[in-house]
Amino acid sequence: MKIAILGAGAMGSLYATYLSSIHEVTLLDSYKPQVDAINANGLTKVEKDNTESNYTIKASISGTDIGIQDLLIVFVKSINTFDAVKENQAIIGPKTIVMTLQNGAGNNHDIANFVKKEHIIVGTSSHNSVSLGLGKFFHSGCGPTNIGPDFPCDESQKAVKIIAQSMCQCNLDVNIINNIQKVLWGKLFVNCGVNALSAIMECNLGKIHSNPYLWGICTKVVHECVLVAKADGTCFNQAEALETVQHVCISDAAGYASMYQDRQHKRRTEIDKINGVVANLGQTYCIDTPYNEMLVNQIHALEQSYLLS
Repeated sequence: MKIAILGAGAMGSLYATYLSSIHEVTLLDSYKPQVDAINANGLTKVEKDNTESNYTIKASISGTDIGIQDLLIVFVKSINTFDAVKENQAIIGPKTIVMTLQNGAGNNHDIANFVKKEHIIVGTSSHNSVSLGLGKFFHSGCGPTNIGPDFPCDESQKAVKIIAQSMCQCNLDVNIINNIQKVLWGKLFVNCGVNALSAIMECNLGKIHSNPYLWGICTKVVHECVLVAKADGTCFNQAEALETVQHVCISDAAGYASMYQDRQHKRRTEIDKINGVVANLGQTYCIDTPYNEMLVNQIHALEQSYLLS
């Protein structure tokens, strides 16, 4: 299978190392130094036990016509989804499946501007990966990849099964989920709970849970998320939702959220596609979301301090 991964950051690179064991994989990224480093030296993956593995994988600048692909996996930041998919239309054919495993909400709607909904797969990854520099990353957490059709029908169900089988052949643990919206909301709870706090406090995920003041804020953030999700049509048990976030903080205690990495590299974050989505939906459904709104404002204040400096 010909697979292009859009976004050669830590997560895109991680999946490339798995999928390249069987499939023809190309990483696409707009950052030329990263592309050049991968082509020159391969990708180096560092595991929790400090073992290192190197993988020879092709990389190209985003927008390069590398031919029609069977599968395009989108791993760019959610704020860049629309532009990135638009830029790479040349590699999307009438049978190409496009799968988003990104953080944030609404990526499927951006992709649907260029791909018919029957060919869009949405999902979440329970892996965690942190960049260690050009062509190198730390694989800090493992878990299943949950996927499902954006628009359930016979055609999309068949596509999901094919992609799941292809990924399982590469030692990825994949679950096919019919009610994928519940999984997406669950992942959003985690991102809303830990991403901004990790960036603001410049701490790993474990400290969010172990610090009672941070955990208290996280608890209130997740509570708001559960209320908004229910109003939007997806119901969760409050305690179970919080347990999911707690599990991530404990199992991946040494890991750092992607928003923390954005702050370290002085990049624009995905806050508007994470806590911002909850805050906006809260306004739509007349639900107060002061903690999510607070985090959105604090992150934008941080962005302004370094993006305008």
